[in-house]
Amino acid sequence: MTSGRPLLLVEDSDPDAEALLRVARKLPLSAPVVRVRDGESALDYLFQRGEYVGVPRPVLVLLDLHLPGIGGQEVLTQLRADPTLRSLPIIIFSNSSQKEDVSAAYAGGANSYLFKPDGPVELQEAARALERFWFSAALLPGPEDASG
Repeated sequence: MTSGRPLLLVEDSDPDAEALLRVARKLPLSAPVVRVRDGESALDYLFQRGEYVGVPRPVLVLLDLHLPGIGGQEVLTQLRADPTLRSLPIIIFSNSSQKEDVSAAYAGGANSYLFKPDGPVELQEAARALERFWFSAALLPGPEDASG
């Protein structure tokens, strides 16, 4: 149960984000999807700074690795270093299938690593699998676990 807490999508590519948002609208997601376009905005959102003061903590984060400015790996590092956000599930959603990126993401505390599929059918299958596991099967931490 997410109690309306959003899924935070951190994605700089408009086509990738739009494709994922189209698929998400067709799923029985119990969380709205909120998108930010770069690592700095993601950190501001997650630490509730600037224009994001008072926003609800997300139920999970879908994080691209290759972002302008502050990259996804640095976002992951900062979140895992913070006791109030350490339990927040973070799924890497990246075009990279390089072993170094996958290993670094898991070493940095990512809960999962999904390769961005090329086609719409594959994207829909990946999104369904994500929804089935993270929103139907898994028990997620409550907002009190991600707010101190």
